[in-house]
Amino acid sequence: MNRVVLIGLILVMGVCGYAQAPHIYEHTYPIVTQEDPEIRALMDAVSADSIEATIAHLSAYHTRRCDSRYIYEVQDWLVGRYQSLGLDTVVLHDFKIEKPGFPEETADNVLGIQWGTKTPEEFVICGAHYDSWNGDGADPDTIRSPGADDNASGVAGIWETARLLSQHKFDRTIIYANWNAEELGLIGSAVYAKECADQRMDIVGYLNMDMNGYLSEGSVIHIHLVYVDQDSLFANLFYDVCHTYYPDMPVQQNWMPYGDSDFSSFNRNGYPALHPFEDVYASSPYIHTRQDVLGVSVNNLEQSRRFAQVNLGVVAHLAGLSHADVGEQDFVNICLYPNPATDAVQIVSDEGLQQISICNLMGQQIKTLSLNGENRCTVSTSGFASGVYLLRISTVKGISNQRLVIK
Repeated sequence: MNRVVLIGLILVMGVCGYAQAPHIYEHTYPIVTQEDPEIRALMDAVSADSIEATIAHLSAYHTRRCDSRYIYEVQDWLVGRYQSLGLDTVVLHDFKIEKPGFPEETADNVLGIQWGTKTPEEFVICGAHYDSWNGDGADPDTIRSPGADDNASGVAGIWETARLLSQHKFDRTIIYANWNAEELGLIGSAVYAKECADQRMDIVGYLNMDMNGYLSEGSVIHIHLVYVDQDSLFANLFYDVCHTYYPDMPVQQNWMPYGDSDFSSFNRNGYPALHPFEDVYASSPYIHTRQDVLGVSVNNLEQSRRFAQVNLGVVAHLAGLSHADVGEQDFVNICLYPNPATDAVQIVSDEGLQQISICNLMGQQIKTLSLNGENRCTVSTSGFASGVYLLRISTVKGISNQRLVIK
């Protein structure tokens, strides 16, 4: 979690409820009044042991400061983990740090992308920052900054969500995001969210995980949900999931008395965003110190598990878990030639082409073509950067998602 100085805090508190950009898109949200058995089974499969192992690994790095040499090791470890799930795409999103006193270059945001089967151009994103902070010293490579609660606990929750949901199909595309340089002012997520807004990417909702492992003495497991009123419809889905699956758990709206987190990057760029938090009044007193470790700062793994369960449930409901067997889905025959391509690609289908949408690996829409049922068309790819692209091809029979490689 990023803390701000007192003067800046007063300003934030004075404007945060009114400075959010208007939504780029408006969406309706599912109303959840009874449990979905498949989603319940997935929520029950969230493992406290797995969460503990992730937190232990991340907090074992000497530091995860974004200006340290260790941050690249963390990035590579995260990439390997998400690749092990067999996700459709794992992307390194590059950005620069433009802050006096800090180097421009740092590790990238790590994005695991699971493409939707029906409306892949609509995105559900859940994310957590993986950098840590301790300002007690001049050399970032020598400062011990374990960051167990802030924010290995959040990264562990996103990982658990990806570990379980990646084995299923969803209508919408899900992005599992791991941000860097949050502690310097939400830099990694801010660059990404602005690029998404500039490309008019359709993000239905962003769920943040930042600090969920500390429970003060005498308290019960609970969630303080941070959001602005404009995002109340999205928040209602979160409340529905909590009240339906965990009716005895207290959850209420609150605002942090200090600091900020990556959900604000999406708010400020016109996207609905929620930030479930351990407690705005009694969060871990050990963050940004050497004592942010398992057993001290993360002292309740069952609470971390509950946060991950709710995150998974909200993502699954919002992304639209597919209950259909593979055999029940219509097969749409599509041929791309050549693939890999250079300046153009031929798209052939027996079903009658209606629309072709092309997205890059960040999920940003690059090109859209409308057709009138012809069986063949040529799409110019001149000017496309080398890489992999997703084509969503609509025909009279159904929708097919195809990958295109540009050389």
